[in-house]
Amino acid sequence: MIEPVNTRLGLDGKIALVTSGTHGLGLAVAGKLCDNGAHVILTTSPGDVDAERAMLVLGGKPGSASVAPLDLHDEHAVRSLLEQVKLERGRLDLFVHHAVSPDLTPLLNVVEPLAKAFVDGGRVVIAGYTVTPVHGVIRTLALEMAWYRVAVNAVVTTVIDNGPMNIDPEMVDRLAIKSPSGRVTVPEDVANAVALLCTEEAAWIQGQVITVDGGLELLERWGETR
Repeated sequence: MIEPVNTRLGLDGKIALVTSGTHGLGLAVAGKLCDNGAHVILTTSPGDVDAERAMLVLGGKPGSASVAPLDLHDEHAVRSLLEQVKLERGRLDLFVHHAVSPDLTPLLNVVEPLAKAFVDGGRVVIAGYTVTPVHGVIRTLALEMAWYRVAVNAVVTTVIDNGPMNIDPEMVDRLAIKSPSGRVTVPEDVANAVALLCTEEAAWIQGQVITVDGGLELLERWGETR
């Protein structure tokens, strides 16, 4: 039997489900969790052209990955997937919602089955952008799921530098010059924060929305310049 790889964050053997995990922030989060020994289930939509590439990206890491189709707006499908995960894996430890849509109401419709998928506590993290209305949803989910010893938080950022995939490279360059940290957030920055919230040490962080942007939002808030 192969012994689990010792990793810094203590996520070896954790079972994670990452929605829309085959691309963008979702894939970055999945990669970070796999780097730290977790088994990550990536949810996909019909015709997802990124699924095969995502499995290649995650292959060979200390953790492992699999793919499962899911329409988050289909409450029955969500319940079925959560039951399947619990049946096949015994439990769910980490649930990361890659917010590709500002509509987060589907999460509020599956609080009970999601909470019951966690056997001995766990983590729910929403990863997205500052324009996503996460505060109200986070508060509701956190209050509902605290009874199940599940910590619920969010990690958001202003803009992501996706390298060659940037829609507006000039805007990214302008923001990088403006940023106190000298660059724009990359997907791995968000993934790092999500992974930290998934650790045992973060168990008492509840209902928080953490902005990961190297201080860029501080300039907008107080009008400071570099």
